[in-house]
Amino acid sequence: MKKILHLTIFLALVAAIAGAALGLANSLTAPVIANNELKAEKENLVAIYPDVPDSAFSQVEKDVSDTIEKIFKVEGKGYVFKMKVSGYKDGTSFLVALDDKGTVIDYVAISNGDTQGLGTKVTEEPFRESLKGKDATSDEILNDTISGATVSSRPVVEGIQEAAKYQADNLK
Repeated sequence: MKKILHLTIFLALVAAIAGAALGLANSLTAPVIANNELKAEKENLVAIYPDVPDSAFSQVEKDVSDTIEKIFKVEGKGYVFKMKVSGYKDGTSFLVALDDKGTVIDYVAISNGDTQGLGTKVTEEPFRESLKGKDATSDEILNDTISGATVSSRPVVEGIQEAAKYQADNLK
């Protein structure tokens, strides 16, 4: 009985020390990890704003909804939304930059796991160019789906509309 009590106390002590060590390690590394994540994101953000210095980007929100993963404020430019939408197969991850009025400044596809050919057209330049300058708060942008790839392109366009609505309601 005495041996079991000693082992129980020893195990509790080891668990407490290990938990404290993990907590300390997490508190020391969390800022570094967050900074590295932001640095990696900035590489993608530069695709939209190549002439803007890194210091102009700041993360505003994280995990807003199922589709809005992150929101970045770009000093003097507006907001960039990192989105993940479902599609025919794996969906599309992309960035969309909106000005203060909800106009699409730019769109950059990060990844697409949909059918090669039709589904991947959302990553191509003609689709990107068709979105630029469109009012994301209106239904006009819904006309920018790709014929034959509606299952891939409609979620992207609806995601852009969701970002514009979130911006209008929460980021003014």
